Amino acid sequence: MLLASCLILGDSHADGTAAAVRAALGNRCTVVARAGIGSAAILDRTPAGSYGSAVISAGANDAGNPHLADNLNAIRGKLQVGKVVWLLPYDRRATAAIENVAKRWGDLVIDLAWARARRDGIHCQSYSWVARSIARAGYAGSVRVAF
Repeated sequence: MLLASCLILGDSHADGTAAAVRAALGNRCTVVARAGIGSAAILDRTPAGSYGSAVISAGANDAGNPHLADNLNAIRGKLQVGKVVWLLPYDRRATAAIENVAKRWGDLVIDLAWARARRDGIHCQSYSWVARSIARAGYAGSVRVAF
């Protein structure tokens, strides 16, 4: 049973992306996101159910975790979803693990390094380009976006 057309899952990057999707597109994806949580907590919060697409941001808060790759793979394996896009954080230690999981599952990645970071070096100054990118690729549900 399809619960929602899209899911946005993860940490503060997921939260920022969800807000930008709502603001720019008026889309109502299911959002399960909390700032500051690591991959194990995201795994615990990963909802059951089916989705047309998902945006996942995990690994930014526990890039040095020796279980990161296992947690990411478990998050992906728990989802029943048509297609997935992973957000690669500014912390380059996490990107290899995320890219490996994405490649294994045939998922897309969007590198947040393309966006200017805030002074904290962790968050984007604006998540609007992420919202547009995922919408163009069909990851924010069935929304028509004109640019």
